[in-house]
Formats: sequence, C-alpha cells, structure tokens
Amino acid sequence: MANFRFPSYLILVLLLAAIPMTVVAQDNPDRMAGDSLRAAGDVVAAVEAYTRAYDATPADERAGEDGIAYALASTYALHTEYMDPAFAYLTEALPGMTSMKVLYDPDLYFMAEDARWTGIENTMLDRLAMQVTGPFNRELARKLFHMRRNEWVGRYHIMLLFRQTAGQSPVLTMLSHAMGKRHKENEAVLMDILDDGGWPPISAVGEAAAFAAANTLTHMDLESRLSVLPIMERACEAGEADWNEYAPSYDRTELESGRPQVYGTQMELDEASGNYVPRRMIDPEHVDERRAAKGMEPIADQLARFNAAMKRDFGG
Repeated sequence: MANFRFPSYLILVLLLAAIPMTVVAQDNPDRMAGDSLRAAGDVVAAVEAYTRAYDATPADERAGEDGIAYALASTYALHTEYMDPAFAYLTEALPGMTSMKVLYDPDLYFMAEDARWTGIENTMLDRLAMQVTGPFNRELARKLFHMRRNEWVGRYHIMLLFRQTAGQSPVLTMLSHAMGKRHKENEAVLMDILDDGGWPPISAVGEAAAFAAANTLTHMDLESRLSVLPIMERACEAGEADWNEYAPSYDRTELESGRPQVYGTQMELDEASGNYVPRRMIDPEHVDERRAAKGMEPIADQLARFNAAMKRDFGG
C-alpha cells in the first residue's frame, strides 16, 4: 500500500499566505519557550510560559501584534472555552497594533464568532479609515477581511499535524478538503464584489484587505482565474493592486496552461539539495529584470525567505 502524503500543492499555498504561525520570539526565555510549546501543540504549557513572560514584561511593552498580550490572546483563542481571557488580552494588545493583522489572523476565528468581536473589528476599521488614501469603503474592507480570515482557518492545526505525522495522516486530507470548500466560498464572494464594482482598490480598503482578493484569485480553477486575471492586471496598472500579488496567480496560470512561468513564484522541491526552487521558468537569467520591472524583490531573496519558512513551519 502506498504511503499517504499530504498534497504538496496545499503545503506551498499555506506558506505563500505569508502568515507567521508563531509570534515573533523575544529575548525573554519564557516568551521563547511559549513560542516553541505553541508550535509543538502544547497550548496549555504555552499559556503558562507566556503568562510568566507577561508578568516579567513592563505594562507599556505588552501591546502590539508582536507583544506578549497578543501571544496570549491568539493562543487562548484556539479554544472556544477561553474566549474571556482571549478578549481581555486582545483588548490590551490593540493600542499597540500597527497592522490590521487582528482582522485576518485565522487563529482568532472563534473570537470572530463572539458578539464582542464587533467592537474589536470596528476599532480597527476606524483606524484603517484614517490610513487609506481615498474614500474608505468600510463594508467592502470588512468583507475582504472576513474572506482573508476564512481562507486560512485551520492553518495552525494543519501545520501542527504535518510536523507531528510527517504529512502521513488522513486527517490532513479532511482538513485540506475543508479548506478547499472555503476557497470556493471566497471565490463566490469575490465574483460578487467584481460584479458590483470591479477589483477592490487599495485606495479604498488598504493593502491588507485588498490582499484577500488576490489570494482568492490564486486558488481559483484555471478557467475562472483566466477570466479574472485581466481585471487584476488593469488594477495593478492603475496602482490599485499589487504586482507582487498578481505574479503568483499569473505564474500558476502559465504553468497550468502548459507554459513556463515568468516571475518564478511557483516552487517545487529539489530532492538533491532539499530546498525549494522555482518550477520551469522562461529565460531564468533575466528573471530579476522582469521582477524588478514589477517592483518585486530579487528571486534569491524570495527563495531564502521561502525555504526558511518551510523549515520553520514544517520542519523540512
């Protein structure tokens, strides 16, 4: 009987989401221990370590998306029975938040089903309204953040199970199937958005919310993606979408159409080196020129970050 293997495509898609599974490690040894325990799935011990780190951290240094209060909130949030401490610590973290991460972090999924979430969401959307460069479309931004969070629900659990079973658990098949269904749900929402007003402009919803549309496009089937790619391309040309987010969908479409990719965003494992490398690509010698023309980083930087993420998140 052949060994079960978790679909490699979904592993790569999870990493391309670029959402750190763990919080950023600090110098505090209890904080670092909490991060390690959380990554190993021992959330009870992680909370204990984080609590010691919290007690040792000055009150004015606990807030923010990388702060110890957020680490506690996002860990408590993994269990539905611990919503009270999750909201308490998240409320403490909010004043120092410099990004919109709280609105799309899939680890907070259960919190978003609680009535108290509306206050958190409105607080962050109020901040976003002051940051966008054009007229703020509050409801469109809210919808996009819902999509982005929905897209990655269970990512922590998938990566944890992958590390624990080396990708050979049938439970991963069930989780990947559930994720695929959420991709289709988001696709339907995106198509409605496009019908109503075209591609979500960065100037109206901000970069973090607009990413949800690009991410959903990447997961569409080939026929659907082919119909939407030109819409996003026009938005990129108008400065209302990001070429860095367009390139993965374009490259994937080229490969699925039987052509080599252009920007080198699609990866495959090189068995000899144990590292991920770009799949078939046109004129590799000039890929950095093509990437630079779209405001993208050199491909060597992308590869270094991608392989580091693979080793960090999957123990590869």
